[in-house]
Amino acid sequence: MNVLCPVCQKSVRTGHARRCRHCGCEVAILRKIHESAQESILLALKSLRIGHDAIAHDFAHESWGLRRSRQAAAIGLLAAVALADPVEIPRWMRRRRSMLQAE
Repeated sequence: MNVLCPVCQKSVRTGHARRCRHCGCEVAILRKIHESAQESILLALKSLRIGHDAIAHDFAHESWGLRRSRQAAAIGLLAAVALADPVEIPRWMRRRRSMLQAE
C-alpha cells in the first residue's frame, strides 16, 4: 500500500518501510491507521446489513476520524438517513461533497 508522507508529500510504500525514504519521517503508523479505518468501514457495513443503524453510524464516524474517505462519508450518510437524524444528514452530505470535490 502506498501513502503520502505527511512531511514531504512523496509517495511511500508502507509494506515494510518504517520511514519515508525521502525525508526520514516515520510512516509505519499510517498503515495501521488505514487498516483500522478500513476495519471500521467493514463493521459499519455489517451493522447496516443487520439493521443496527446507530452502530453503523458510530463505526462510520470512527472511520472518518481515523482517515477521511469517500466510503466513510457514504456509509455515514446512509446510516444518518436510516436514523432520520436531521443534524447528521446534512453533516454527512457536506463531508461526502467535500470528498467528491477533492478528487
